[in-house]
Amino acid sequence: MTQGADSHLRNASISQRGRGAVDRIMDATAALLEARGYEALTTNHIAEAAGINIATLYKYFANKQAILMALHARLSRRWTEALTRLVDQIRNGAPWREIVCQIIDVAADRRRGATGAAAIRIAMRVSPELQSHDRNESIASARIVADLLVARAGVDAVTALRVARVAIEVGMAVLDLWLQEGTVDDDAWVGEAKSAVCNYLAPYFETRAEPGRAGIEK
Repeated sequence: MTQGADSHLRNASISQRGRGAVDRIMDATAALLEARGYEALTTNHIAEAAGINIATLYKYFANKQAILMALHARLSRRWTEALTRLVDQIRNGAPWREIVCQIIDVAADRRRGATGAAAIRIAMRVSPELQSHDRNESIASARIVADLLVARAGVDAVTALRVARVAIEVGMAVLDLWLQEGTVDDDAWVGEAKSAVCNYLAPYFETRAEPGRAGIEK
């Protein structure tokens, strides 16, 4: 488990045996989410699937939302590490379009790779209790991209953060729509996300900005 996931535990200082119970709770939650969806998920179902009693579950997590936040934190850390690594490649001169497409691929794999990942993503979007955590991740991701826009494209900091927020939200929205539609045409949806983000960012990376009009083509 990651440090971010631990922050959602009632008590992060737990024994090795307790760590095993927490991992079983999180793995059971991911599997149940994939099988039943967020609304049908209960702590009783999770405890049964994890092979523990309900009291043990509540020893570590206050409710199912806390478990979802821990799962999201685990996925979020992996995403942030990958995003930072790829953005650094653009900063070091790699073709920006190629790397942005790789970033979209990572985001897509995040949704379909791990057990329950797609269901966790949907839950973070639709649950009022979880939406603020999803927003915080979006802002953190945007800051990574914004720093790149300042360094590579000469965009002022305020504009860079706004542009980065839009780019992140557009890409994630297309991929989330793909999940909600339940389509098997994965490549087409991922391709649409790549086109949307690359076309939006092109004026900032491929034109020289006028003073006071960062990212606007002359």
